[in-house]
Amino acid sequence: MVCCFFLPLFLLLLTQFPANTCSLCDHHDNYALRKFKNSFVVNTSYERWSTCYSNPSKKIESWNNGTDCCEWDGVTCNTVSGHVIGLDLSCSGLEGKLSHNSTIFQLKQLRQLNLAYNDFLESPIYYGIGDLVSLTHLNLSFTRLSGNIPSTISHLSKLISLDLSGSMRLDPFTWKRLMFNATNLRQLHLDDVDMSLIDGSSLSQLMNLSSSLVSLSLAGTGLQGNFPSDILSLANLQELELSSNQNLSGQLPQFNWSTPLRYLDLSYTAFSGEIPYSIGKLKSLTQLTLMECYFDGLLPLSLGNLTQLTSLILTDNNLTGVIPQCLGTFPSLTIFDMQMNNLYRSIPRNFSKENSFQTIKLNANRLEGPIPQSLARCTKLEVLDLGDNNIDDTFPNWLETLQELQVLILRSNELHGLITCSSTKHPFPKLRIYDVSGNNFSGPLPTSCFKNFQGMMNVIDNQTGLQYIGVANYYNDSVVVTIKGNIPHSLSYLRNLEWLDLSRNKLRGQQFNTFGNDSYGGNTMLCGFPLSKSCKNDEDRSPYSTSNDEEESGFGWKAVVIGYGCGSILGMLLGYNVFFNGKPQWLSRLVESIFSIRLKRTNNRAGANGRRMN
Repeated sequence: MVCCFFLPLFLLLLTQFPANTCSLCDHHDNYALRKFKNSFVVNTSYERWSTCYSNPSKKIESWNNGTDCCEWDGVTCNTVSGHVIGLDLSCSGLEGKLSHNSTIFQLKQLRQLNLAYNDFLESPIYYGIGDLVSLTHLNLSFTRLSGNIPSTISHLSKLISLDLSGSMRLDPFTWKRLMFNATNLRQLHLDDVDMSLIDGSSLSQLMNLSSSLVSLSLAGTGLQGNFPSDILSLANLQELELSSNQNLSGQLPQFNWSTPLRYLDLSYTAFSGEIPYSIGKLKSLTQLTLMECYFDGLLPLSLGNLTQLTSLILTDNNLTGVIPQCLGTFPSLTIFDMQMNNLYRSIPRNFSKENSFQTIKLNANRLEGPIPQSLARCTKLEVLDLGDNNIDDTFPNWLETLQELQVLILRSNELHGLITCSSTKHPFPKLRIYDVSGNNFSGPLPTSCFKNFQGMMNVIDNQTGLQYIGVANYYNDSVVVTIKGNIPHSLSYLRNLEWLDLSRNKLRGQQFNTFGNDSYGGNTMLCGFPLSKSCKNDEDRSPYSTSNDEEESGFGWKAVVIGYGCGSILGMLLGYNVFFNGKPQWLSRLVESIFSIRLKRTNNRAGANGRRMN
C-alpha cells in the first residue's frame, strides 16, 4: 500500500527534473557555436604556437552536428539551464576575421571567454564585446586583433581578469571608464598595447582597484611620465610588470613598503633613485628584475632578507657597495646577475651545498680577492661570468668538476700563474665558451687540458650553427657562431667549440688570438691566424711578430712568404748559370753596386742616430 501511494509522486518528480546532472546544450547557444566554428579555418603551422604552454590543440574539430555542445572540447555549460557559460579556445589554431556580427557575441550567459593565441587577421574588436555583461574572465591576448579597444569594454563591470595583450590601442577616455567601472579587477594584463597617450596622472586611476588588484602587467606599452609609487604599495599586489617602457620614470617607495609582492620587473624603464632599505620587507619576493634602469646609491644589505628569491637581476645600473655575503646561501636562487655596476670587495664566499644556482654574472664591477672555492658546490651552474673585475688569484682548475658549466668568462682580471688541469678525468664536460683573456697567465699553452673538453668535441653532424641557450624562463644567454676557415690543428678535435679566448696573456707555444669577438652574444666568428678572418687589431699579423713595424713598412708575413718563393726560384736560375758559365761580369757589377749603396745607407743612418743622441 505504501509503495502504491508514493509511486505516482515519484513519477511526477521525474517529469519535473532532468534525468542527468547536465541538461542538453541550449539550442540557441548550440547554433551560435556551430556558426562561429564555420567562420574560421584551423591552421596549426604558425611559429606563434611555440609560445603556447602546450602544443596547439584542435578543440574545435570535436564540435560535430548532432552532439551535445556541452560535451564539446573547451565548452562549459550551466548544469541546470544548459547555457554556455565558459569557452576556452586558446591555442586552437583559429584563423579568420572576427566580424562585427560574429555569433560569439550572442552567448549572453558567458562568464569566461579565452581566445588567446589565435589569428584574427588584424580584425578590430567590435563594440558588441560590451554586450557580454556576465563576463568575469576575458582573454584576447596575442590574437592579432588591431585598432582601438572599444569604450564598451567598460560595460563589463563584473570583470575579475582582463588580458588584451597585443597590438591594439587604448585611449585615455576608454582607460578612465574602465578604471571607473571594473573595480573588481584582480588581473589586468595589457602588454604591448599602445598606451602612449595615457600619462602618469591617468595611471593614478589604478588606485580605484586598490582593494582588488593582484597582478598588473603593462610591459612595452609606451607609457610616459611618472608612475605613481603608491601603486607599488597596494595591499594585495603580488605581480607588477612594467618593463620596456623607456620613457616611464618613477622611484621605489622609501618607507613602509610591506606588501605581498612576489614578482617585480622594471627593466628597461627610466626608474631611478636608490633601492630603498625597505625592500627587505618584501619577504614573499621571488623575482626582482631592475635591469637597464637608472638606480644608483648603495646596494641595500637588506636584500639578504629576501630568502625566497629565485631570480635577482640588477644588470646593464650604477649601484655601489658590497654584495651581501648571505646571497650565496639562498636555497632557491637560480639567477644571480649584478653585472655592470660599481660593486666592490669580494664575491660571496659561502655558497652552500644545497643551492640552485644556474647563472652567476658579476662581471664589469670592481670586485677583488680570490675566486671562492665554494663555487664548486654550485653543481647546477651553467653560466659563470666574473670578467672585467680586479680578481687576484691563480687559475681555478677546481671548477672543472662542474658537470653543467657551459660558459666560463674570467677575462680582464689579475689572474696569474699557469693554466692547469686537475686530475679530473673529464674536466668541464659541457663547456662551450671559455674566455680567460687579458690576465697574467704564463707558461705553455694548455692544449693538453682542452683535449678532454667533451662539450667542445661532441656535435651533431648536420648542425649548421652552434648555439648555447641559457637557463630559466626569464633569462637567456645566446651565442650563435658561424665558423669560417680552419681551427688550428692542435685544436681541431674541438668540433663544438663556440668561443675560446686566451689572448693578452703570456702563454708560450703555438699562439693564436681570440676565437670570437670582444663579447659573447649575438653572431660571432672564429678568427685569428691562421684562419682566413683576422681579429680586431690583428690584421694578418704573423703569429711570431711582436710589433706592427713590418706591417707598416709593407713587409708582413704574406709579403715575406711571396718574396721568399720568388727569390728561391731566381737564386736557383742564377746558381745554375754560374755553375756552368762562370762568374758573369754583369752580375759582379750588380752585386758590387748594390752592396756599395747598402753600405752608404747604413753609414748615413748610423751618423744620423749619433747626431740625435748628441
